[in-house]
Amino acid sequence: MAASCSKHTYRHAEVTGNFDQTIRSDFFKKDSIHYFKTSITTYGKALSGILAIKKQGDDTLKVSFFTEMGVSFFDVLVTHDSYQLVRCISQLNSKPVMNTIVEDIRWVVLFNRNQLSNPSIVKSNTAQKTARFNYQDAYIFAELSKDNEPLVVTYVYGSKFKSKFEIRYASFENSLPGKVFVEHINFDLKIDLTAISFAE
Repeated sequence: MAASCSKHTYRHAEVTGNFDQTIRSDFFKKDSIHYFKTSITTYGKALSGILAIKKQGDDTLKVSFFTEMGVSFFDVLVTHDSYQLVRCISQLNSKPVMNTIVEDIRWVVLFNRNQLSNPSIVKSNTAQKTARFNYQDAYIFAELSKDNEPLVVTYVYGSKFKSKFEIRYASFENSLPGKVFVEHINFDLKIDLTAISFAE
């Protein structure tokens, strides 16, 4: 059966072989913190500023989103399966909103990639190889470069294999993406990130 790897469903993705590797990630390999110029857009409303993601030990990220003038939107401590909200503006201070943003951030920097299991190669309509991984009670599908850098990561859930969100990585430099774009499938939420360095 041919694969149907559209943006919205991976239901008929055909396994064609084993995959004995994982998604490559050089996040936090040289730097303990990464900065992104970031825009979060939902239903015509947008917040723009700087997203700072700092690794504190193996199991915790400190994530801060603030304006270019330094006014905080939120600060949150993120582990692999939970988070602690330190501060947050009222517009974002709801559990569904922060649950969604935190999960997106985990996958933007591939924080939970070591929780992936049962990797396999699936047939796809793209030139790149596509790997499927089990993740908790869902799947992660990843289109990978020849060096296993992520090009597209899609979170897929449910018996109908519907996509929850998709992350696209581009403009790689030193194995790190210069641009990352997150798009949710079932509701209007987009996060556009461009890597920046204050050392420049």
